[in-house]
Amino acid sequence: MRRLLGSAAPWRALAYLLTSCVLGVLVMAAIGFALVFFVLLPITPLAATRLAALERRRLALLGRPVPPSPHRQPRQPGLAAWLRLRYAEPATWRAFAYAVLLATVVLVVDLAAVAAVAAPAYAAFIWPFFDGRWVASIGFVALLIIGLILATLLATAQATLVSGLLGGQIEQQVQDLTRSRARLVDVFEAQRRQIERDLHDGAQQRLVGLSVTLGWAAYELQSGPQAARDLVTKAGEQAQAALRELRELVRGIHPQVLTDHGLPAAITELADRSAVPATVEFALARRLPSTVESTAYFVVAEALTNVAKHAGAAQIAISGRLSGSRLVVEVSDDGLGGADPAGGAGLAGLAERVAAIDGVLTLSSPLGGPTVVHLELPCSAS
Repeated sequence: MRRLLGSAAPWRALAYLLTSCVLGVLVMAAIGFALVFFVLLPITPLAATRLAALERRRLALLGRPVPPSPHRQPRQPGLAAWLRLRYAEPATWRAFAYAVLLATVVLVVDLAAVAAVAAPAYAAFIWPFFDGRWVASIGFVALLIIGLILATLLATAQATLVSGLLGGQIEQQVQDLTRSRARLVDVFEAQRRQIERDLHDGAQQRLVGLSVTLGWAAYELQSGPQAARDLVTKAGEQAQAALRELRELVRGIHPQVLTDHGLPAAITELADRSAVPATVEFALARRLPSTVESTAYFVVAEALTNVAKHAGAAQIAISGRLSGSRLVVEVSDDGLGGADPAGGAGLAGLAERVAAIDGVLTLSSPLGGPTVVHLELPCSAS
């Protein structure tokens, strides 16, 4: 309490409530005028959007950041397109509802709060000069302190209402999710086409070759066992090669070791197969949700691939730990650095996958190194 009263917060709150009272009176007068001249009623929602913009800026009186506007820009030029969009937006009607609230309930409550501060302030500092009751002023000072605290709490609550009702956070999140979903659809479609190409150009061609070889072996059995034996041996080699390619393809979709033994074991297997020597330090006390594990696995796999192709590194360090309710994974190398996060589709596609589960993927790669891929994923108990 001492820290609150010694700061500027109560006076900021009082200024906020005083200006709210002035705005509430003006809005009440404007609504009354529109009700008398009802032809003006259709434009009151549009006027409310200007009031909402002012209310967002007034949050600076309390030291709060100004939230973004929830309104979108029309895709077509002209006043008609702008009006259609504004009347169709939920934000316009939220602003109108707030205007009505400001001119009624909020105005009454704010006036009461201002009076709860002004009355004891007058009684504590003005009345003793005329009446001589200095002892009574101590009680009024206590009431003034209580009034300032209540005014601060009320201003905070009203500012929270303004941020939630008139700010653009909800619309921005919806737009971000929509864009993220569209990008994820593109990424998954590209992955599907890649799997089809891998099957067509790799395992499928080998299986076709195996079928042809077995056909020749059946034909050669009629003329001599040695030629048939050689063809059967060749068919066996082709079958083994096709099996290896299918295993690699399945591992690329979802590795079995990840399902059976969890993320640390899967990352250790990745490090063992890495073209660049890699050390692993993973400290996880429990299994994580499958979405979190698979996302982290493929981020590490892509990072290792990029290091082997481009970094010129001699050593890779992979670490993972739980920090509160988040999984934190880092892949660092001692290569040349200078990696461009937008230069390849691999990490860019994975960044969309990470963003879809509310994670964060960052790349730090100054010239000369080191390059660090930092991943954070929210996770809960599985």
